[in-house]
Amino acid sequence: MSLADQIRDKAAAVWHFGRLRRLVRAEAGLAPQVLVSVAEIPCEDPACEGPATQITILGMDLMRRVMVIHRPAANVSAADIAAALGNAPGP
Repeated sequence: MSLADQIRDKAAAVWHFGRLRRLVRAEAGLAPQVLVSVAEIPCEDPACEGPATQITILGMDLMRRVMVIHRPAANVSAADIAAALGNAPGP
């Protein structure tokens, strides 16, 4: 893998992490002071193909909420985030 490919992959990952942070903030209605972090972690589930996406929310009360979505960050949708937050529309 060339240096240009590595830079392109890192730039794409940073873009998707920002996209997911914005989606989490919008879906959860979070204040600007609340910290939201997104990371890809190795998925230990045999049914999971590739990395999983870990989303951490640290509120002003210092309570931390961690969610894991068993998809790479590039494949996580707004519906996945709503389901992880428990805001998925009912049947």
